[in-house]
Amino acid sequence: MYITNKFEGKIYQRLNKILESYNQDQNSIINLAACISYPFNEVLKIQSFPLSTLPTEGVVEKRYFPHCTSLDDIEVYAEELCCKLFNLRSNDYRVSLQPNSGTQANQIVYNGILERDDFILSLSPKDGGHISHTYTGRGKVIYYHLDNNLKVDFTELRELLELYKPKLIVVGASSYGNEFNYKKIYKTVKETSPDTLILADICHSVLYIMADIHQAIFPFVDFATFTMDKCLRGPQGGVLVYRSSFEREISYSIFPRTQGGPTQSALFAKCICLIKLLSIDIQSYAKEVLKNTQLLIDCLTSYGIDVIYKQSKTHVVLINLSNLNFNGKEAEELLFEHRILVNRNQIPNDIYGPMTTSGIRLGTVGITNLGYTEADIQKLAELVANLLKYKQFNYSIHSELISKYHKQINISN
Repeated sequence: MYITNKFEGKIYQRLNKILESYNQDQNSIINLAACISYPFNEVLKIQSFPLSTLPTEGVVEKRYFPHCTSLDDIEVYAEELCCKLFNLRSNDYRVSLQPNSGTQANQIVYNGILERDDFILSLSPKDGGHISHTYTGRGKVIYYHLDNNLKVDFTELRELLELYKPKLIVVGASSYGNEFNYKKIYKTVKETSPDTLILADICHSVLYIMADIHQAIFPFVDFATFTMDKCLRGPQGGVLVYRSSFEREISYSIFPRTQGGPTQSALFAKCICLIKLLSIDIQSYAKEVLKNTQLLIDCLTSYGIDVIYKQSKTHVVLINLSNLNFNGKEAEELLFEHRILVNRNQIPNDIYGPMTTSGIRLGTVGITNLGYTEADIQKLAELVANLLKYKQFNYSIHSELISKYHKQINISN
């Protein structure tokens, strides 16, 4: 998809070899990872600008260095844009684009509000919960689970809330094909443990929330975190939305508790991404991703592949390999040998740990960004299914898709 120019001079020989290898990978692999999108060109361009010469630790108008007016302005502007995308009033919520990742955004919340003896409720990793919801560094994590319909088990959730009176419940996942009912979770929390705070990790659902396809999560959550690279076509880096009443705790947690100064080029790139998202028909974009997801699921299912979420409401396609006589690690390696990128992933009631797993996770944002047609998604499903079931591979289809969509675009250095 992209190719970077080489650097001139013998001192860059090793670097250029690494760049060449990376370019080869990018332009010869069908990327079905569920945690990537292809950035807007403007996002790529601004990150090449020299935007790292001013130290900027701290938050808007409360920096630890002078002459941060421009950084204050870009953070204020980006906050306004983010509030527009979520239909938020700044009096109710604030936004920070400083987190360097989604995990770091979560950590800022943990460091800002949790004490050592607090309880935290998080979705079990086997049910799709993210590892950053497990290793909080503070308090003790108690898992809640999904029911037989692959939705939050509210009977169990209510019991856990009543028993532990947790300081925080984390609602979100990295491999979940349904929509979380934040309104119902909020109602359940307020009825059983009214002091419990709610953190929504919406990394894999933020696009559909912004597009009004999923229900609004505000004002039902106290904090929301997401990254801009998974489905929003932005740079790597996190975003944190929080109730204004937590401004002091969050500001202090950002710096000095959790991180140093923000990556300035990422701040500008995040701002450009938000501008772009407001300029496009974001609902049409989200619907196209979901349409492609359902098409891929239907095609894989027709070939006898066990897809766990038959009607996925995100871009995530979770496959159960239990009836195919190999595990997730083996499937990941087999697909990558044939230049298709997916990742091993635990499934509900998995008998394996996270490094082996009984499943793999696919995503459709990348192929949507590249413009895959319905016919080509059908070919892609056939390619994956035949490899998983029979270890048969059609190289001509792979070559056709690579040459059609994964063209090299020069990025000047």
